[in-house]
Amino acid sequence: MASLLACRRALAAVAVLFFAVAARADDDDRSRSNNWFSAWTIPIGHRMLTTLPPGNANFAAETAGKTVRMIVRPSIAGDAVRVKIENTQATTPVTFSGAFIGVVDNGAALVSGSNRRLTFGGEAALTLAAGAGAYSDPVRFKVDAFQRLAVSLDVASATEVSGHQLGLTTNYIAPGPLGASTSGAGFTPIPQNNGNYPFYWVAAIDVHSSKASGTVVTLGDSITDGRCSTRLPDGTIPADQYNRWTDVLAARLHALYGNRAPAVANEAIAGNRVVLPGGNGPAAVLRLDNDVLDRAGISAVIFYEGTNDITGGATTAQLIAGLQEVIDRVHAKGIPVIGATVVPRGRPAPLTGWTGAMEKVKLEINHWMHAAANFDAMIEWVTLLAGPIVIGSDGALSVSYWDAWNCSDYTHPNKDGYQAMGGFIDLDLFKPRPRD
Repeated sequence: MASLLACRRALAAVAVLFFAVAARADDDDRSRSNNWFSAWTIPIGHRMLTTLPPGNANFAAETAGKTVRMIVRPSIAGDAVRVKIENTQATTPVTFSGAFIGVVDNGAALVSGSNRRLTFGGEAALTLAAGAGAYSDPVRFKVDAFQRLAVSLDVASATEVSGHQLGLTTNYIAPGPLGASTSGAGFTPIPQNNGNYPFYWVAAIDVHSSKASGTVVTLGDSITDGRCSTRLPDGTIPADQYNRWTDVLAARLHALYGNRAPAVANEAIAGNRVVLPGGNGPAAVLRLDNDVLDRAGISAVIFYEGTNDITGGATTAQLIAGLQEVIDRVHAKGIPVIGATVVPRGRPAPLTGWTGAMEKVKLEINHWMHAAANFDAMIEWVTLLAGPIVIGSDGALSVSYWDAWNCSDYTHPNKDGYQAMGGFIDLDLFKPRPRD
């Protein structure tokens, strides 16, 4: 019986963790309910404004009277889709006169004949009040795993955008209501905001599948959102690379289990915190229901957050309380929670941003995860990524990244580091159960 790779841990302890995950998953058949699975997601965590300077992470293009075309990539195959649109971060309503989904050909162009209209309660138009979201009606639509699809929204009126900053995907905008068109003519890339490549409004693609075995939801911060995952040595940040550890995990699951593999739904926000205010986007404890527990077919949660609470001044007790709240609320739904240790953050002098006091909290949190937390399993990324001990600007010692996997900021892995993280997870933890 296998479990997550867990260096320097007793085999008996690992086996116990695996049995805990398997037993909890067997208690709840939600992953088969209605055969719907959240195959692609992105948390709508930001209010994006046209009045901000171009390049600001929350800058948005003018969208009223235009069409936005968002490029999504479901992680499982199926025969029907439904799309969730959210206006959850706005203070004003937005109206869409039409919405469509089609298969991407090249750039903003779609495969001829693939574009299908979406409806909402039978209506083509959709108005979302501030703070609201809505699912489209299901539509028959053949989906292949990792096939790039385009969700096109004809924006009738909008003064702001509910979006996601770090999309790392080239999305498009065009004047006029062009959502029904498969042509890419008139479309130009949405402003990339200094290598962030944001998403507007589209929050989830659910896929109907008679074969998929569940949805693994990843709740996290910038390391799960993919900061530095596409960055090149010269500092340029290309889009459309799909190199997050979640992308690596999804590809490995599909390669091993085929159409029985679970979907992977990424619900990470760069800069996010577990509990302290002041982070990027709503804290994990505030967005847990909408971004995680409401995901279709949810069968497991991988929860990796905490480093931004530590840099924000959280005490060990505060962070443990927040982590435990998330664990308890997920467990209350009968869903296993897989934790991950806080990775190295040491920064050699004269760099600042990490102190001996922060290192102490990190060590105490990781010790709590091993000694007292009731995670159903653990991913030992701190062991995988640990490099040299460095002397910080305050003179304190801290563990830093292994040089070959450091994205030069001593905060995020580089491309190879993300590949290693995604490859570190034992896929037996998500082995599909036999169908009745």
